[in-house]
Amino acid sequence: MSKIGKKRKITNWTRIGFGFGGMANSGALTFTHSYMVMFLSTQVGLSAAEAAIIASVALYLNAFLQPVMGFIADNFYTTKVGRKFGRRRFWILIAIPMMVAEPFIFVVTPFGVPYYLTLYIIYNIAYSFVASNLAPLTIEMTDDYKERSLLTGYKHIFGNVSGFVMALLVGFGFGMFGEDNAISYFVIATINATIMVVSCIIVYCSTWERTPDEVADETITNLGQAIKKFFIDLFSTFRNRSFRQVLSVILSMKIAAACWSACLSFFIVYVLGIAKSYEAVMEMPGKIVAIVFTAVWVAWMAKKGFHTPWTVSTLGAAACIIAFNFFGFGRVFGGFDVSVAMIAYPIIFAIWKFFYIGFQYLPDVPLNYVPDIDELITLRRREGIYSSANHFVIQIASALASSIWAAVIGASGFISTSGSQAADVVQPISVPISICAYMLIGCAGFFILACILGAKLHLDKKQCDVITDEVKRVREGGLMEDVKPDVRKLCEQLSGIPYEKCFAHNNIGYQEEGITPAQ
Repeated sequence: MSKIGKKRKITNWTRIGFGFGGMANSGALTFTHSYMVMFLSTQVGLSAAEAAIIASVALYLNAFLQPVMGFIADNFYTTKVGRKFGRRRFWILIAIPMMVAEPFIFVVTPFGVPYYLTLYIIYNIAYSFVASNLAPLTIEMTDDYKERSLLTGYKHIFGNVSGFVMALLVGFGFGMFGEDNAISYFVIATINATIMVVSCIIVYCSTWERTPDEVADETITNLGQAIKKFFIDLFSTFRNRSFRQVLSVILSMKIAAACWSACLSFFIVYVLGIAKSYEAVMEMPGKIVAIVFTAVWVAWMAKKGFHTPWTVSTLGAAACIIAFNFFGFGRVFGGFDVSVAMIAYPIIFAIWKFFYIGFQYLPDVPLNYVPDIDELITLRRREGIYSSANHFVIQIASALASSIWAAVIGASGFISTSGSQAADVVQPISVPISICAYMLIGCAGFFILACILGAKLHLDKKQCDVITDEVKRVREGGLMEDVKPDVRKLCEQLSGIPYEKCFAHNNIGYQEEGITPAQ
């Protein structure tokens, strides 16, 4: 189904169709990231360090594949396949069969690290295909700031729906088949993979892209040129001041979120002492909060801008992490019974999810307009390479969080088991203390840093409208020398380079023969 250049009015059905991308994007790694390390260390018999290393190695590899993916997508209109199926949506289509790898990760085999690492890499590549091409679609489908914000909002709403569904699945799987039964993991992963496949199909059928004529012709004649262009374009993105500012905010937040994802299941089971099946049930109120209150953050961002909501979301998240650990240390040192933890956890988790949806959604809005700043600088449309540069840094951060988690859990004295042995093993006290320390430093610490960095970010709808209007004026033949003083100042503030160097009068990015600097 080719929908290249067929720009239409974006309806609620369009937003819902695009929103399903959140089921595959935000929800894709929810279960696997949270439970793979535990499965491998308690069911397969790998050490916790080996299991965490599998997670981190796959993320490192994926980090380097992300910019390659964006580069290929940006230039895919030079191929017949790209012109027929699209330069973005084609890769979402390709990801569908690769998602079948997820259930096979949760099968007990004697094949060891190579088997699980290979499958996890395939699964992460499928995720990369979706993630690196989903965000640029909002930019390709519309130039309207409000519509881009709504599309992004719908994606986050459906991502939170995915979290709600996963909580139901986890509760059902572990409750029906048992917490120490490998079949539980396999059933949950199979249903999750099915949801992701269906979601990707809906996204493919609901979206469209710019035409090849609307994108600068960037024909690549040989492999050497392709490699050179790739590296020049990738590293040139960091010369865009707005991108650096947005990225610093996202990076701090993603490190905190990655630390949370890495240690959460261990925190619940080995610190709070709560069974995995009960965990899913107790998280249900929080999942509902995430679905209901996403609209609150979207409206708040639209009315108040970025800064106030961002401060509230990040500091609120840090406070929740501290509250989790207050009860965690209480359990470790005998101050609280497990019943107290079971009452406190769902309450704090519901509050946490309110802040969680805020810090996950808010940076995506200014990020949507970074390619417009880049067009001001280069006169090129490079949504893919920016999306991939963003995901490259995020994946490196996630991999580092997983690597550090592997070191922490390995040094804590965690006792690995296989099959039903897990229920009979008592972990040393160094394990819960190490988990709490990792969560406090990695999560709460980086949320506070993200709050501080967010205060320096200045990129909103009004500014973006000025930039896009200026780019349109110059593209339609307006002279650079006729720029208004206030517009000149804003262009320089957001791009980080003198106005005279904008509109391709610079060496930023690969220097295309077909790109003529503006007059």
